[in-house]
Amino acid sequence: MTKTQWSILAALGIVALLIKIAWEFFSYDSVPHQTIRLHLRLTASSIYDFHNSTGRWPTAADELASTSLPQISPYWRTLIENGTVAIAWRTDLKPNPKDNTTLVMTYNNAGLFLKQGRVWVCWGNLRTEYVKEEELRAKLPGSQAVRRE
Repeated sequence: MTKTQWSILAALGIVALLIKIAWEFFSYDSVPHQTIRLHLRLTASSIYDFHNSTGRWPTAADELASTSLPQISPYWRTLIENGTVAIAWRTDLKPNPKDNTTLVMTYNNAGLFLKQGRVWVCWGNLRTEYVKEEELRAKLPGSQAVRRE
């Protein structure tokens, strides 16, 4: 191969790499987005598990340790403590998730995706959605705030 052909091949490789990086960042089906959504749903589901076993809604992360969350997600506590997974500690939930479709349960509160002004949210019916930060703020109970890093 000539020097020109190697240069073209290298340029194509760089372009392919940049396209892959852009795909991983902007595609909602990419691994980072899927991972965020998974942890939001697991945490929200554990809130219902806690309520089913105790009859009351949890008010702190430590209470979720008695659910199946630690077995399913070994890093659950770290994600909550460092603010990556934020929990809207609610007392106005109904036991059936279908009755909580408009209530925020968990949301992603850290990382580059938040800097774009959009946030992954897990609603009370365990559905995840990528919403504008303003929409999340309007749905959060009381004094909870979205963190800007």
